[in-house]
Amino acid sequence: MGVRVRQKTKGKGNPWWVFISHNGKRTSRKVGDKKAADAVASTIRAKLQLGEFGFEDPKSVPTFKEYADSWIKTTVPATCKESTVRDYQDILRLHVLSVFSDLKVTNITRGVVKNFLLKKLNRGYATSTVAHFRNCLSGVFNLALDNEIVQANRAQRLGRGFLKAKDHKEDINALTADELSLLLDTANEHFPGHYPLFLLLVRTGLRIGEALALRWGDVDFNGRFIEVKRSVVRGRISTPKNGKPGVLI
Repeated sequence: MGVRVRQKTKGKGNPWWVFISHNGKRTSRKVGDKKAADAVASTIRAKLQLGEFGFEDPKSVPTFKEYADSWIKTTVPATCKESTVRDYQDILRLHVLSVFSDLKVTNITRGVVKNFLLKKLNRGYATSTVAHFRNCLSGVFNLALDNEIVQANRAQRLGRGFLKAKDHKEDINALTADELSLLLDTANEHFPGHYPLFLLLVRTGLRIGEALALRWGDVDFNGRFIEVKRSVVRGRISTPKNGKPGVLI
């Protein structure tokens, strides 16, 4: 018979557990702070002596895919834009589930997650793209964390500076005034139906999706400004990239 008190993850603020081993059976209980855990351990020792403590059948641990399905169907649509939902669906389908699908969430370590992300970096994926993969994994683990199946998010705290984009300057080769004039003249001559769109993009700097989603009510000719309220993303109307409407003067 054995009743022990310890933390699964050492550190201030992390919960204390009572581990029970008796007649070849083992179980554990998450209690809270150490004082409460010691008190519960004493009670369990007494019940074991009297034969009053019963072992429950161990609960089956869900697979990563089970939590991923729940997260993508419930949590993501309630908290993210529709375009982000589709991005996460693609990440799960094309990258994540082929590796993690059948693994129990409790068996996936930070090392396993970090190794997966490093392989993506080594295959040439951009840091920002791999960070998006990590965010997807993190969302699934957060759901398991909320349900107290795991004690830590295995996609977080992967090492100082990991996946942080390095500062770099990109050379911007902007069109000259003469090149812009040539572009507009060419559009007007060969694509007159699209000339207003070319002129709008050149004069305002709008993103193409924002320009395509404009309506006449968004243009104030008297005040000489355009209100950006929406954007076209993958053929569907969505909010602007920053999620908020803006005014372009």
